[in-house]
Amino acid sequence: MTKRLLLAAVLLFPLTALAAPGLSESIEVDASIPAPAEVLGFEPGERHPRHDQIVRYLHRLAEASDRVLIEEIGSTHGHRPQVMLTFASPERLANIDELRADRTRAAREGDGPPVIWLGYSVHGNESSGVSAALVMAWYLAAGQDERVRRWLDELVIVMEPAINPDGIDRFAHWINMHRGNHPSADPNDREHAEGWPNGRTNYYWFDLNRDWLPLIHPESQNRIRQYRQWRPHVITDHHEMGRNSTFFFQPGIPERANPLIPAANQELTGTIAEFHGRELDAAGEPFYARESFDDFYIGKGSTYPDVTGGIGILFEQSSSRGVVQESDYGLKQFDATVANQVRTSLSTLDAAVTHADDLIDYQRDFFADVRDQAGSWEQSGWLLGDGGDPARARALIDMLLIHGVEVRPVDEAVTIDEQRHGAGSAWVIPADQDHFLLLKSIFEPVTEMEVETFYDVSAWPMHLAHDLPLTPVRRLPAAGDALNEPPVHSVAAPASEAVAWMIPWNQYRADSVLAELLADDYRVQVVSEPLTTATDRGERDFERGTLIIHAGIQPDESDPVADRLAELSAAHGVEVVAVESGLARSGIDLGSPSAPVLEPVRPALLTGHGVSPYAAGATWHWFDTRLGQPVTQLDTSDIGRTDLSDYTHLIVPPGWYGSSDDGLKKTLAGFVRDGGTVLAFGGAATMVESLDLKWSMVEDDEKDEEEADEEELERRPYGDFRQDSARELIGGSALRVDIDRTHPLGWGYADDELVLFRQGRHVLKAVDNPYAQVAVYADEPLAAGYLSEDNRERLAGTAAVSVIRHGSGTVIRIADEPLFRGYWRGGEKLFANALFFSQLVSPTKLPDED
Repeated sequence: MTKRLLLAAVLLFPLTALAAPGLSESIEVDASIPAPAEVLGFEPGERHPRHDQIVRYLHRLAEASDRVLIEEIGSTHGHRPQVMLTFASPERLANIDELRADRTRAAREGDGPPVIWLGYSVHGNESSGVSAALVMAWYLAAGQDERVRRWLDELVIVMEPAINPDGIDRFAHWINMHRGNHPSADPNDREHAEGWPNGRTNYYWFDLNRDWLPLIHPESQNRIRQYRQWRPHVITDHHEMGRNSTFFFQPGIPERANPLIPAANQELTGTIAEFHGRELDAAGEPFYARESFDDFYIGKGSTYPDVTGGIGILFEQSSSRGVVQESDYGLKQFDATVANQVRTSLSTLDAAVTHADDLIDYQRDFFADVRDQAGSWEQSGWLLGDGGDPARARALIDMLLIHGVEVRPVDEAVTIDEQRHGAGSAWVIPADQDHFLLLKSIFEPVTEMEVETFYDVSAWPMHLAHDLPLTPVRRLPAAGDALNEPPVHSVAAPASEAVAWMIPWNQYRADSVLAELLADDYRVQVVSEPLTTATDRGERDFERGTLIIHAGIQPDESDPVADRLAELSAAHGVEVVAVESGLARSGIDLGSPSAPVLEPVRPALLTGHGVSPYAAGATWHWFDTRLGQPVTQLDTSDIGRTDLSDYTHLIVPPGWYGSSDDGLKKTLAGFVRDGGTVLAFGGAATMVESLDLKWSMVEDDEKDEEEADEEELERRPYGDFRQDSARELIGGSALRVDIDRTHPLGWGYADDELVLFRQGRHVLKAVDNPYAQVAVYADEPLAAGYLSEDNRERLAGTAAVSVIRHGSGTVIRIADEPLFRGYWRGGEKLFANALFFSQLVSPTKLPDED
């Protein structure tokens, strides 16, 4: 037989449900294309594959089939490769680069073919998705039936088989090391109860399904760069949910869809849902839609497409969380969960070929309608300023450019929020572009909403998150060419000879410079009172928080400080100013007691059972990737046996701290009494109020008992409970605080008003020391998102940040999450101040009055 005939040979394979979950028991396949078991050594659904096994198989598949293109689009924090597959007929695949390069034009003008994007397992422990990807990849590469041939002839299928490689590996390792030859279906079995932080999250314990918008992580950045090129028509997002469920597919709760999503999008989602229903009905599988999940936060994989020209579809399969597990619906088998993910992948492709013209027309009309909306909007676009900190502006612009947003540098001086910005410090973002809806969602904060309950956050105002000035404008100023790369921020090298050098603290990466100087044992002072002095660049004003590196006090054994400062200035883009004299023109002198030497900090981060991995991960990520310093991770189960005298700070993220944590609370209280600083944020800020310390709280007014007796019994319908309860939750809102910029924790901020991100209803107790309330919520606290009237009244005027000394120790309470999801850069300085400047907080008890 010739080689050509051999490759065309077709065999009939009788397949069991385990061998190919979700596929017909008898399908025609090309025998020369390796099935997953031939490479993995086990069938999909039989074991949980590691990511390296997944990649190895997919490369083998691409080598064997002329229907498959495999590309490595980048790598994760854990250095695992991100792969993407493209499936099409051999003829189309041969010209795939040209087709991809033409997709922007084709999307706008309504040319085909439809592009279908299949995405699996953004949450690493929702593993039925990635195993389903292996089955689908094999079927698309080897299938010989008319169904597959039609897909390949009429569609381009892009597959992201393993969205979260680091989490997938973490989960696979856990399951495979705990399963026996006879797996236990008991939900209490260790196999089904992952250890902290579990496999859901990525390397730094972030939820990648919330990162489609902020793009903090390389996995998300690499994906969106591909997404921009492909402009897919349909995007699937395969997840898992709790074991005592069935199978969910969108549309979700109709009234909780983001109002920016076109009605036609939801209609087409419903049309496609009919195909899922038929496929699952044929398999005898129960399912539901229009409940539980919504399409509001656009940073999720199933919602981001809805405002960028595609149709995102969420699938939620009830999970076996292992090989087999008991559930209300009987035994939940892993291979059965894989099968449902395969079935809805098949139904998506069937729907796409059946409604190909509808999908192409929808996308053309979407971009035309978006342009029409932009043209009829009362504004022409937005002006963005750097707020005196080019590094934060660069970070936001970089995010916008990855999304494909048009950003242009202004050619003239402009005023934004009453601040004048010269050329080079401001940019124009035109409304008239394909991403107008995306821009409206991130730049137009909404505070009044018809929706009162949210599956995720209710606001994501990116300029507020970066603490940058932005304003809509009716007329766009003169601007240069659209940026292809973020603006370059360079600073002049500091003079090599000086009495001292000063580093203004309002710069985004100044904390990184300080951290490295302290780690290298240089002596660094900090200005606690303003001063004006002569520099090599003229007379200059310096605010509180400015760093002083005095040449005369550096250790003899240290490398020349001028050389080190030049290196750090260039590496971090931080201005370092040479000072000509220790005598100031006004304000404090450089040797003043009001410019104390900072002690090095040795922080530890509380992790482990009871701690939110998201909040702990955001903290670890900040230390490791932003500050560039290690942080010791202490497990809650071990902290009582740890010598804490080695640490200056214990950082306590929010979590689930109950009465069983009395030992932890005793340890924290002892650490403070011994002179340490506890930095607690989010919900943990109220937990530390129960520490056995000499608190002096302002007591709440007691309700008059007689008045309470006179109140009538209140009744509400039982059926309203869930809605009433959800309405009062704070799932995620941006809140204004008034910050004291004279306090060490407020140093470096340009304005008294700061916007922080809040999750949770907790309210900090006020201490009776008037100097301890570093920040309080504004009288009208809501900057963006949803906040019930009751919560507005409860939070207004209460403490947002409080610092109180307890003997030689300190407790810092921050009600919000200053490092929220890694993108709330405006809160990073607050966190850095709490780390480096808490040592400067003095007792502030006034003398007793006579």
